[in-house]
Amino acid sequence: MKYFRYTLDDLEKSANRKRFTYISFFAGGGGSSAGYKLAGGDCRFVNEFQQVAVDTYLENWPGTPHICDDVKNVTGKQIMEMTGLKKYELDIMDGSPPCPPFSMSGTKRAGWGKEKMAYGMKQKNIEDLTWEMIRIAGELMPKVIICENVKGLTMEYAADYLQRMVKDFEGLGYSTVWKVLKGHEHGVPQKRERIFIVSVRDDVLDKIGLPFMCLSSLFPDPSSEEPTIRDAIYDLKNDPQNIEEAKELTKLMKDSSKGHWLYGFDTHPDYPGSGPCLGLRGINDFSSVVSIGDNIVKPWFQKQIQDGIISKEDEKHSYYMSRIVPWNQAAHSLTEQGLQPRFMGGNHMHPEEYRVYTPTEAKRLMTLPDDYKFRGTIDEKQARMGLMVAPICMAALAERVYEEVLEKYNA
Repeated sequence: MKYFRYTLDDLEKSANRKRFTYISFFAGGGGSSAGYKLAGGDCRFVNEFQQVAVDTYLENWPGTPHICDDVKNVTGKQIMEMTGLKKYELDIMDGSPPCPPFSMSGTKRAGWGKEKMAYGMKQKNIEDLTWEMIRIAGELMPKVIICENVKGLTMEYAADYLQRMVKDFEGLGYSTVWKVLKGHEHGVPQKRERIFIVSVRDDVLDKIGLPFMCLSSLFPDPSSEEPTIRDAIYDLKNDPQNIEEAKELTKLMKDSSKGHWLYGFDTHPDYPGSGPCLGLRGINDFSSVVSIGDNIVKPWFQKQIQDGIISKEDEKHSYYMSRIVPWNQAAHSLTEQGLQPRFMGGNHMHPEEYRVYTPTEAKRLMTLPDDYKFRGTIDEKQARMGLMVAPICMAALAERVYEEVLEKYNA
């Protein structure tokens, strides 16, 4: 699927085709739902425990049946009573369980079972929430289950966790396949890699004659065209709302970075033509200007460490901050913290201006509708987008699952 722009009206027209039914857990602000609607999905129910996320969802799709509560308190019986669906009738059950335990920047296995920050709150054992979703799947027995999560779930430290998921789905009577999809290969203008786990009920596979060895056909083919930052946001330079958001973010970043990390743009004096640079302020009030290229950044930090100007820990954080990507490339994967101007000054930087992407720009980079609405402060809006599933990538997968499984089974 290629990158394209659309509005909420376009989304509603697509959803009105009602090609399949779906429900969504850990629904957030509605990124996965936007993808299912693009593919013609009819949303019957969503669950999300953060009120600001539910408010955002309902701002765009008022009247959606929902429960704003911990998934541990939700049952299949409740959902069937609210939706009128019967066991075995639902087409797709969707869920994106919290990812901090598997994030590439997280604590990994060492943090499992311990308190950790997630969605602005301290929580314990959030890695266990996946099994709450599997519990509800057993109560509803949908035809297809689709889970999305960070790429870290495929790493060695999470292997047992992923294998247990597959085994538990198998115990319910499902065959499971998974794959890491690269957003820039599926219409998303950012290097966003996410694992998608697709489980199909065995009796459904038997009826349509799709053998387990062919389940990989459910994943969409990559596009040869990579969408760029320019494709997504260049025209917003003269957009009045975007200009105002940019002014606010610039001020917030300048206020939050005093005496800390970022303080301005320049060209590295020793490397003419090196392109956009970030100024970094170290622990000893040392300041300099650093280019973004690995061939410049890493040697520069190594020398500062050797000279005792900055510490190894400073190198880790400072280098991570330098996330400027030129117009003609896809952006880095947007994150919850990286889009927030107050978090270490932000690290998903605009190609030309000293600021992170605005909410209007981030919506484009996440492939959300231009008129999608968000509730909350600017930090909450930015964080919500960094957590979302990219709709166009989800739509590509949902289209394939519908064509290869649901359309044939429901015929």
